[in-house]
Amino acid sequence: MRDTKAYVKEIFQIEPSTIVSLYKINLRDRGQYLFHAGENGYKKRIIFNGENYDFMPIKAEGFEMHGDGRLPRPKMTFSNHQGNVSLRLGIFKDFINYKVTRIKTFVKYLDKENFPNNINPHAESSPDVSFTEDIFFVNQKVAETDQIVEFELVSLLELQNASIPSRTMYSNYCSWQYRSDIGCGYRGKPVSDDKNKRFVPSGYSGQMVGEDSYFPTEYGATEFGKRNEDDEYPVWSRTGTYNKGDVVRIEPFDDDKAIYPVSIYVCIQDNARSHPALDREKWTLDDCDKTLCGCRLRFSDHAIEAGGGVRMQANNLEEDVSWTELNNGLPYGGFPGIDPYEFK
Repeated sequence: MRDTKAYVKEIFQIEPSTIVSLYKINLRDRGQYLFHAGENGYKKRIIFNGENYDFMPIKAEGFEMHGDGRLPRPKMTFSNHQGNVSLRLGIFKDFINYKVTRIKTFVKYLDKENFPNNINPHAESSPDVSFTEDIFFVNQKVAETDQIVEFELVSLLELQNASIPSRTMYSNYCSWQYRSDIGCGYRGKPVSDDKNKRFVPSGYSGQMVGEDSYFPTEYGATEFGKRNEDDEYPVWSRTGTYNKGDVVRIEPFDDDKAIYPVSIYVCIQDNARSHPALDREKWTLDDCDKTLCGCRLRFSDHAIEAGGGVRMQANNLEEDVSWTELNNGLPYGGFPGIDPYEFK
């Protein structure tokens, strides 16, 4: 139970203890990010209530209530050094609707492990002495550059696009995460970007998806997207130089690829040394447009010609199997059957 009397008493001290703000981003079934902004020059890990909050260079503002009754819409700006935040945006869908909690307490009530020799010289450590938690949700990504990523937060009363239940049934949109072991499971060669622009003009009929491709003449389906001897694409290296047609992978931050699939990037210009997630002129992400057309680009019988038609087994994550529309159906995560009929 929160000790209200203790923190109110501390506020009205002649020289109150320093206030520190701690932040949590609840990742639902994927854990949580715990961090602090390094207030008052303190840039080490902070331990509070047995939880570790790492220093992260962020700017958080706008949490205060307005006198005219308007609800606050705080802004959180993160440093995007080496694309660390950008890489997570794809995994967590720009963090839209994820819960953000701000905890404010006094330095004197932090866990004893924060002090020399594990001795708190100020008071007894107490997780109960803290302000009322501020709870918000990510409403939108406001900006993304090589330097920063900025988010707008809103209260639960203003939360937009919240969905109950969490999986919405769409007739023309697949809810599976591309290349994830859950649902999609695609393990073939890179096929197209998220607008169905193909890398090589092979496979599914161009009459259905257009004749445009990144490499219309340079590569055939057999030459493009070759893997190494371990049947994997090489991991992108900061010291490497890449040319048109090279394929690299960026590993997820978590080893559970059922939740965090790898990202496959295709180099579309020569002499590329930049990070694939940050340079869209020289790199293109292998992605799916989440429609039936995108699914058929990868699993139709014609997709085999472009290196598709390969899926990871649900019960054996080490072994890939042939998977085509004719023999197995499409692992499409939408529900075309719910499309309403037109009555005439």
